[in-house]
Amino acid sequence: MPGPPYRHLGPLPVLTAEDLREPVRTLLADPTAEVSDWTGEPIGYESWSRASDGLYTVRGTASGEGGDRAWELVLKQVRHRPWRPGPRDLARQIDDGGDGPADWTYWRREALVLGSSLPYAVAGRFAAVRCLGIVPGPGDRLRLWLERAGGTPGEAWTARELLGTAEFLGGFHARSLRQPPPSREWWCRPFLEQAALRERFALIDRVADAETSADPAVRGLFRPGTATALRTLARRHAEAVRRVRSLPAALVHRDLTPRNLFRTAGGTVAIDWGQAGLGPAGEDLATLVLSSAVAADLGPTATLALGGAAAARHATGAAEEGGPCDPEDVVLAYRLVAAYHFGLPVVRIADRLLARDAVSRAETAADPGTRRRVAVMTALVEEAQGDL
Repeated sequence: MPGPPYRHLGPLPVLTAEDLREPVRTLLADPTAEVSDWTGEPIGYESWSRASDGLYTVRGTASGEGGDRAWELVLKQVRHRPWRPGPRDLARQIDDGGDGPADWTYWRREALVLGSSLPYAVAGRFAAVRCLGIVPGPGDRLRLWLERAGGTPGEAWTARELLGTAEFLGGFHARSLRQPPPSREWWCRPFLEQAALRERFALIDRVADAETSADPAVRGLFRPGTATALRTLARRHAEAVRRVRSLPAALVHRDLTPRNLFRTAGGTVAIDWGQAGLGPAGEDLATLVLSSAVAADLGPTATLALGGAAAARHATGAAEEGGPCDPEDVVLAYRLVAAYHFGLPVVRIADRLLARDAVSRAETAADPGTRRRVAVMTALVEEAQGDL
């Protein structure tokens, strides 16, 4: 089947009152509630996860001890979907195409995480969305009934809200380090151990070609020495993995993009726990900061500054919980994930650019967005050189 991204806009699956009874009763905290009517519609979204199979809002009324009450739920459907990527597919994104429990898009992982007590045991002002039930769906599917996350979505956050979440996240990681989650075969592998990195390393020579291109538009897009810095990432990859593995491992979400976060009066709620696992706290801080920086079109100076400010707030949140997050460990993991996960993909820009005709190359190289992305990625790779 085709690879990601996957888009889901299908109609609401057929549901019965029996399907809705238990999640509605749990939501309303009323064991007598009976669903009387309901409606729903898809939540349009784009996903890079092969496990994704639809997201829907379902709302209605129920009668019980408290009389007639309105309710609203989110139905998330996941499924097993095989996909066998080629090298270019792997270089394009992080899905390694595997179907094993530790693979990036293992389809049962989110259900296993939210169906356990693991993320809720260490929740505070940063918390997982409340799961109201998990049941088999038609075919090779699972249905996750979730509470509707309210508040301000991450796409609408200001820097203040993002930095506040970095502080809440510090508390979450500190509690997790004090209560280490048990080992599970279905925890997702860390960023630095994903198969896609190998395919991206294979494209580093394309950056070297761009640096020395006869086309001045291409040559001017890449700073001299970028390929050398990228080769250091490749050459020192095994050592970087060892260093990350040596850091204390907390429960990490690994997909703290703006679309997965909601700021409420009490803190921050995170949805989509499909890539959760054990890893250094800096993994989460990197996705929180850098995915938001990309969405906000920040340049390299502003991106690096935001990372520094977020690290300081994360340290404050951890300290308020009594530790034991070491701020230096957090920043080290942050820089390595920033370089390998957010910086290394600059090789793909070079590869695509060199494949274009002369006119298209010039237009792409002159595009402000492309220039900004290359500059940010280069800065992230360069910032980690001292760690390698």
